[in-house]
Amino acid sequence: MASSYIRKRNKKYTAILEVGRDSATGKKIQKSLGSFKTKKEADIVLTAAMAKVNNGDFILPQKMKVKDFLNTWLETYAKNLSPTTYNGYKIIVNNHLNPAFGELEIQKLQPIHLQQYYNAKSETLKGKTLIQHHRVFRKALDYAWKNQLITKNPADMVDAPKVKKYTSTVLTPSQAKQLLTAVKNTRFEAPVNLGLSLGLRRGEILGLRWCDIDFINKIVNIEQTLVVANKELIFKEPKTEGSKRSISAPLELLKILSNHKKLQNELCLRSGGAFNNKRDLVCTRDNGDPINPSSFSCAFGDFIKRYDLPHFRLHDLRHTNATFMLLTGTSAKVASNRLGHSTINITMDLYSHVLKDMNEDAADRLNDVIYK
Repeated sequence: MASSYIRKRNKKYTAILEVGRDSATGKKIQKSLGSFKTKKEADIVLTAAMAKVNNGDFILPQKMKVKDFLNTWLETYAKNLSPTTYNGYKIIVNNHLNPAFGELEIQKLQPIHLQQYYNAKSETLKGKTLIQHHRVFRKALDYAWKNQLITKNPADMVDAPKVKKYTSTVLTPSQAKQLLTAVKNTRFEAPVNLGLSLGLRRGEILGLRWCDIDFINKIVNIEQTLVVANKELIFKEPKTEGSKRSISAPLELLKILSNHKKLQNELCLRSGGAFNNKRDLVCTRDNGDPINPSSFSCAFGDFIKRYDLPHFRLHDLRHTNATFMLLTGTSAKVASNRLGHSTINITMDLYSHVLKDMNEDAADRLNDVIYK
C-alpha cells in the first residue's frame, strides 16, 4: 500500500511518496515529489498525490519491472473490483504474467514478447483462458499508458488469442423428459428443473433463496449468485442489471419447488438441528450449507453417466431452455430478458442457428398460406 512522508534536509522539505516494494529486493519503491521551502507546501503536494493513489490515478516511478507494476496495479486499480474479478486477476498475474514478464522493465516490453507468450501458452491453455490473460494484461498496460509510464500499449499491437467456440449440447424434448425422470426424488431434482425451466446459470441456481420465490404470483426473482473467490464461497449480486431479473415460472416447476421446500422443512425437524439452512437456500448440502459450484458440476457429470443420455454440462440446460423457448414461439426479446442477457444481440448471436431455422419455418408457413 502507498504511504507518504516529508523529509527535512538543510532548510528544504522533500515530499516522498512510497508506492510499494521491489518484489526481488524487498526495498521500498519511492518517488520524490520535489523540495519545498515550507512544510505546508510539501504537505499540499503529498495530499494531492495520495488522493491520486486512492483514486487509482497516480504516476509510477519511471524505471520499474513488470512484476512491480502489476503488483502495484492489483493493489490500486484492481482492488476496487468485485472479489471474484480481483481474485481472477490476481491468479493470472501471480501464476502466469509475473513469471513470464516480471523481470523485464515495463518500458522495454514489446509486442513480440506477448506474441511469444501466447504461442507458448497455447500448448497448455485453452483459447478462452488465454484470452483472459490477454484482456487482463491489456487492461493493466492501458493503465500504465494512461499514467504516462509507457508511450504505447504493446497489447494493442498483438492479435488476441483465438477462442474455439464451444458447441453446446441441446437436449431433445424426449431427452429432457428422460433427464427429469432420472433426477426425480434425488438431490438434482430442484436444480435441474430450475436450469431446464428457467434457464438459470449455475451460480443463480445455487444462490437462489426461498424468499426469492413468489409462489402466489408465480415469479422467481434472481437477486444473488453463488461464486467461488479465493477458495471461499461468496454470495454476490448478479454481474449486470439484466442478470438481476424476475421470471414467470411454469406451474409444474412451482409444484416441484413447493414439494422440495416441504421435504426440506421435514428434514430440518427430523435432524434435531443437524440440518441448518441459515441462508434460506433452495439448493443445499445435506447439512444445509451452500453447495460448492465446481463440486456440484462434477457430481452432476457423474450422475448423468449412469443414464443413456448424451454428455452435456449443467450449463447446457440453460441452452436447452433457450432453444425450447425460441422453438415454441417465444420472441427473442422475451427470451433475452428471461435469460438475463445484457443485450438482445447476445441472444441473437448465441442462438442464431435456432433463429435461422425459425426464419425458414416462417417462410414455409407463409408459402402455405399465400400460395396453397
